[in-house]
Amino acid sequence: MAKKIPKQVKLVKESYIKQSKKNKHISYSQLNTYLNCPRLWELQYLRKLAPFDPSIHMVFGSAFHETLQNFLDVMYNDSVKASNDIDINSYLYERMVKNYKRAKGQNGHEHFTTADELNLFYLDGKHILDFIKKRRGAYFQTQRKGVHLAGIETLLYQELSPGIYFKGLIDLVFYDERDDTYTLVDIKTSTKGWNKWAKADDKKISQLLLYKEFFAKQFNVDVEKVKIQYFIVKRKVPVEADFATMQKRVQEFEPASGKIKRGKAISYMNKFIKDTLDENGNFIDKKYECTNQKPCFFCNVYNGILD
Repeated sequence: MAKKIPKQVKLVKESYIKQSKKNKHISYSQLNTYLNCPRLWELQYLRKLAPFDPSIHMVFGSAFHETLQNFLDVMYNDSVKASNDIDINSYLYERMVKNYKRAKGQNGHEHFTTADELNLFYLDGKHILDFIKKRRGAYFQTQRKGVHLAGIETLLYQELSPGIYFKGLIDLVFYDERDDTYTLVDIKTSTKGWNKWAKADDKKISQLLLYKEFFAKQFNVDVEKVKIQYFIVKRKVPVEADFATMQKRVQEFEPASGKIKRGKAISYMNKFIKDTLDENGNFIDKKYECTNQKPCFFCNVYNGILD
């Protein structure tokens, strides 16, 4: 018997958005770079001078995203049994190898890590996946509980001003028919998790605040019915910890996302647009200020060339 899919789930699952190359696309990654250092933003996005800088963290993060998303896709759209039958650890390893080879190619075919380090990261990922599988029901309620997986890598494409669009991808979108709410989930891989300062960083959490605002507009949903959550997985946990929670491989963080918080995130976006784009929607060609107390590698290399 076919599973009944609520119209609210179809709304997201079957959505199609046509993009135009003529439009200027602004992402959270671009915004975050500017907020942290306008000079680095200039080098990366305006001058396109900052070279591709691959890392094992990037390879692992992408592979883990793909692995968890695949596991949940099968669990929600097929069955829990089918998802448990997946050799999830092999899937992670295969994705890590594939992503490494791709990044190596982009890096001029130069190695940027070692086989030993790759294996260590894989073992960390295996421990995280084992932890999640054993506690699957605590983190991911299924359709039997009224929760549906409405989207994976759901595209957000919202006009900020004529010809300028915000573009983002939501890792996971869940719909809970019990209270008619959506939850937007962003998966983060971390070495030891987020501390209180990371959780209090308005710039850091602006990503999901913007996603919430634009998701509600894009799908014509009451913004108060959209929840947000960071699903943070930790590669390292203390063997001996004062509290059992410190040994958990998963942190679930739901930042405050009311009107004031969302307004602050939008003000960051508006300031970025005002500072970097002219009235025709073109990036303003000028030298941007380095706001770091200690200039980074790129500033040190390129300042003499561009000044």
